[in-house]
Amino acid sequence: TTDTDEMGDTCTTSGPFGVFPDCEGLGASVFLNLVYGYALLTAAGFISDGSELLLEILSPGLVGGLLLPILGAVPDAAVIIASGLGASKEDAQEQVSVGMGTLAGSTVMLLTIAWGGSLIVGRCDLSSRGTAINKTLTPKASITEAANETGVTTDTDTKTNAMVMMGSCVTFLVIQIPAWIGMQANKKIDLAAAAVALGGLALYCGYQVLFPELQRRKIAAAQAKAARKRGAMFAAHLGNTMGGILVDGEVNVQALNKMFEQFDADGNNEVDVHELKLALVAMSVTMQDTAISDGDVEVWLKEFDKDGDGLISRAEFCAGMTHWVLEQTKNISVHSRRPSFEGSLRGGGRPELSAARGPAHAGLEPLLGSAPEQEAGEGQGEEDESDVEEDDDEEPMTKSQIIKKAMLFLAIGMAMVTLFADPMVGAVSSLSKALGLPSPFFASFVLTPFASNASELVSSLYFASKKRKKNISLTYSQVYGAVTMNNTMCLGLFMVVMRAQGLEWTFSSETLTILLVTLLVGYLGASRETFKSRLAVPVLALYPLSIALVCFLDFVVGWN
Repeated sequence: TTDTDEMGDTCTTSGPFGVFPDCEGLGASVFLNLVYGYALLTAAGFISDGSELLLEILSPGLVGGLLLPILGAVPDAAVIIASGLGASKEDAQEQVSVGMGTLAGSTVMLLTIAWGGSLIVGRCDLSSRGTAINKTLTPKASITEAANETGVTTDTDTKTNAMVMMGSCVTFLVIQIPAWIGMQANKKIDLAAAAVALGGLALYCGYQVLFPELQRRKIAAAQAKAARKRGAMFAAHLGNTMGGILVDGEVNVQALNKMFEQFDADGNNEVDVHELKLALVAMSVTMQDTAISDGDVEVWLKEFDKDGDGLISRAEFCAGMTHWVLEQTKNISVHSRRPSFEGSLRGGGRPELSAARGPAHAGLEPLLGSAPEQEAGEGQGEEDESDVEEDDDEEPMTKSQIIKKAMLFLAIGMAMVTLFADPMVGAVSSLSKALGLPSPFFASFVLTPFASNASELVSSLYFASKKRKKNISLTYSQVYGAVTMNNTMCLGLFMVVMRAQGLEWTFSSETLTILLVTLLVGYLGASRETFKSRLAVPVLALYPLSIALVCFLDFVVGWN
């Protein structure tokens, strides 16, 4: 159906079920891009959260190597497929530029903004040997000194991932080289390009299965996060009998000592591996959590045993648990944006938890659990207003509950991607026309990747901000892995759509831009393990330069 609103903007309904509006006017197009972009952002968040939950219970290998990389590429892939499904060949030829913009924009954003931003937030002082010193950043006398004497250091596996990413660029050459010699719409070449790209996807997934170092690190990070959360909640559980786990903004030392004594079965002021395992099993019973495994024992020992003697002293235990509690408190405060949390930790009533904080932070409520009776009138208004009842969801989840929740998040995310990918393509095309842009490519290059990859961008920057070698190594490895998926799975699906619609390959400038950025940053990542902070500026500058290069090649050189 077609309609005209009060501002004179012509609107039609299209997309799944024919109920999603698509308007030609600038104001309406901007609004719809915000709405559909937010929907895709939310969908990507659900898929990311579901994948993260699966990481808590998966082992590196078949599922981790096959399922998780594909899930991460689903939002971009959905937009790419939808971009080529126009009602007519002419519409599809125009709208497929949105798919190419999504593909190019996603790759360039990850390799510039995510890569350079992670270098800035993760930088540490460099030692005399030229390697980054974990969690150490001292003020510098000048910008030049800061640029040359700070940076990040990755591990050898990260260099390997950069090399794999560079190798995946060959998939573009199968379609681009014939295009340069005038074969833009050849059925056999399109099929060969799709086969090579999807074959590259199979090889990459096989590599992840046989050499699952990246998945192993992701799983270890997720399991450590879950262990910290459970430990902090158990400390809060004990602290509730002693006035709260936080007292005047400080962690309640009495509660931590009481917790240590429950771990130290023989009373010798040290917890060995056997005592640790028994205590964690007991803790799982108390917290109604059956997900404790040998992996949890390894995480606790690694996080607490700072001197590496295989034992956890009272001082190590209290210091480690203090860090866990404060970390969880900070997470809750950041994501809830409510001022009453600290009071609850001190022993006040349970606060309201804003649903807006998203599924990734569900389950943190037990850290804020109810305390002993309050003084008369203290926090009573909040107690009455929130009226929160005890809920099983406030306890750590069992393995079956984790699986169910992960599947629910993934199902919601997939459903939202299916519903909103096509309307997003139409909205981007309409916005491009309203702005007078020569192609929808430029609007989709900027807009769509920030909707579909925002969760990856934010998590990369947050993870890098921990300022540790293992964190920045995982961050960069994930960036390289995501680009590899773009070069294989997303390009393969793009070529399938091109062939199905009989479209011409008219993306030489976009392809060259993708190849240049990928090879430049890839060579940087593959040639060294330490990156000085001065590299952040030129890498970040590649983002606007990429758009400029496409414009130059299309409208000056005439490649379009």
